[in-house]
Amino acid sequence: MLIDNACIHCGADSGKSPIVWQEHLFCCNGCQQVYQLLNEHKLQQYYTLAQVPGIKAEDVYTGKYSYLDKEEIQNQLYEFHENNYAKVTFYIPVIHCISCIWLLENLNKLHKGITQSSVDFVKKNCTITFNTQELSLRQVVELLVSIHYIPEISQQFLDAKGKKRLTSKALTYKIGIAGFIAGNVMLFALRSESVV
Repeated sequence: MLIDNACIHCGADSGKSPIVWQEHLFCCNGCQQVYQLLNEHKLQQYYTLAQVPGIKAEDVYTGKYSYLDKEEIQNQLYEFHENNYAKVTFYIPVIHCISCIWLLENLNKLHKGITQSSVDFVKKNCTITFNTQELSLRQVVELLVSIHYIPEISQQFLDAKGKKRLTSKALTYKIGIAGFIAGNVMLFALRSESVV
């Protein structure tokens, strides 16, 4: 019997009537589900990396992320999408320790459709490459939410990504024009020398 009343996943007080599973206490069904999911996929190492690695999240309503099924939203979020592979970066503000990084970089063990994931701890960003034939963008986000790493996707976030993409294209055009002009100037200089 456990003496400590703390939730094994997030460390919060489990209260007077905690949820018990395999002699472990949980403060809510969400924490229990994440714990079971990690155990099911043999990712228990997550709990050895920090004293209280887990994150407690609010209940997520079914269908909340249905807007991610719209192609125009997907195109705003994708950094790359070709031959059934897509790459997307999410801002996840709750990334706070090495356990977060470890779990997010092992997403491919939770779903085979994820080919790679990496975390920029300083920016609290998670970049995910996945096979769009095996899971959708919405399913990627719902997987993150199911383990309590809720990405922040707002209109402001989408607008910022769009501006960044436009700035990147404009810069590419400017570099191309500068290269073209520089090449012409060099060609003109070579012709001038050969005439003299």
